[in-house]
Amino acid sequence: MPVQQLKELVTIALVKRGISQAQLARTIGISPAYLSDILNDNRSGKRAEEVRIQVAKILEIEQKEG
Repeated sequence: MPVQQLKELVTIALVKRGISQAQLARTIGISPAYLSDILNDNRSGKRAEEVRIQVAKILEIEQKEG
């Protein structure tokens, strides 16, 4: 899933649930800044991809290839 699309879907899901990006980061166990970097495609690698998957799972965002 393109990062920009994931960022938009995360934003929508957070608003619908009434939680902040910082609260989501704490739920995952990472800093809000690190989550922001991941959603803005400023981080890459295995750990960043694991966080993206975890975010999608928590927020029930369908991951599509491509």
